[in-house]
Amino acid sequence: MGAAFTIGMKDLRQRLRDRSAWIIAVIVPLGLAFILNATIGGAAGSEGGGFLTEILVVDDDGGEVSAAFLDILDDLEADEIVSVETATSAADAQSRVQDGFPSAIVIPESFTAAAQQGSPATITVYTNPDEQIASQVALALAQGFAAEINTVQLSVASVFVGEGTDADPARIPGLVAAAQGGTPLATVAGIETEGDGFDLATYFAIGMAVFFVFFTVQFGVLGLIEERDQGTMARLLAAPIPRAAIVGGKLIAAFVLGLVSMLVLWIASSLVMGAEWGNPVGVIVLIVAGVIAAMGVTALVAAFARTAEQAGGYAAIVAVVLGLLGGTFFPVSQASGFFSLVSKIAPHRWLMDGFNLLTAGDPVSAVIPSALAAVAFGVVTGVIGLLMARKMVLTS
Repeated sequence: MGAAFTIGMKDLRQRLRDRSAWIIAVIVPLGLAFILNATIGGAAGSEGGGFLTEILVVDDDGGEVSAAFLDILDDLEADEIVSVETATSAADAQSRVQDGFPSAIVIPESFTAAAQQGSPATITVYTNPDEQIASQVALALAQGFAAEINTVQLSVASVFVGEGTDADPARIPGLVAAAQGGTPLATVAGIETEGDGFDLATYFAIGMAVFFVFFTVQFGVLGLIEERDQGTMARLLAAPIPRAAIVGGKLIAAFVLGLVSMLVLWIASSLVMGAEWGNPVGVIVLIVAGVIAAMGVTALVAAFARTAEQAGGYAAIVAVVLGLLGGTFFPVSQASGFFSLVSKIAPHRWLMDGFNLLTAGDPVSAVIPSALAAVAFGVVTGVIGLLMARKMVLTS
């Protein structure tokens, strides 16, 4: 054990003096997470990471119905879902959208009167083709409100049909008020659970940390091949050192490198980006599981390579494929069908699912299955890889 520790510390000191190790382990993942959050997050979200779209509103009606719609927008603005601005006219709104504003909603003159009398009434929505998400939000708001009006109009019409009489304009306002004030038979109760799940800053910080740890551990695991290529393996074998200690030393260096990398990214992303990884105990459990998984797959891939350069290339390809498949760049947990099933072969998927549970406020026990899945992946691939690596040591 002492010999393995000595070899591991020697490799670790060597790697810590290597600038490329720091670049891959810390600088690139943190920088990439920051850039992705600043670009994608800035385009899609507010300060808290949720979606915030800007909507221009023109109220040419000024009646009760349009006031109800404006109240809805005010509530959404208070919840930081939309940002509402007022335009002077429909022409002004259209011009501003053409100049780049995301969307505009125009309530025409006499809209309230038309809605109360059962006459056709049209809400106009101007959309910007370069702002697809914001445009869809504005359209959904207008369509939802129009659907409510249509429901009220249908209720009023059904009264006259049931009575077998023609529509009486004098009675319509009262029937509209009754329809709007009626108690619905079914309601939806929204209950917010503890935690928010991933926001964009947290998602990209964790995703990049998980993705790049599979590159970071390569600096330790591939050390066996480098020793052989450089001719230093023969000197190690000639020394009074157990062969298992040579392999163990490389594993110690890889584990410490991966662990330090993720711990630094955890702390740095929390301070710099405001990322919220969740319960610290759960975070450490998943970090350890992730490092083990990364070491296992790297050891297996490296066992099929003849040179260190070849091993690094193979390991990089596998790391990228598993990272994309496992959802480190984009969420795959909500994917359906074959892709969702296949993504579970990647340890990244289990790690991202575990971190998602932590950020949503779930207890540490909830992430144990995800951690065990990642560890199992690392152990299975690692054992196969180490058996092959042991043969390489014995035949060197």
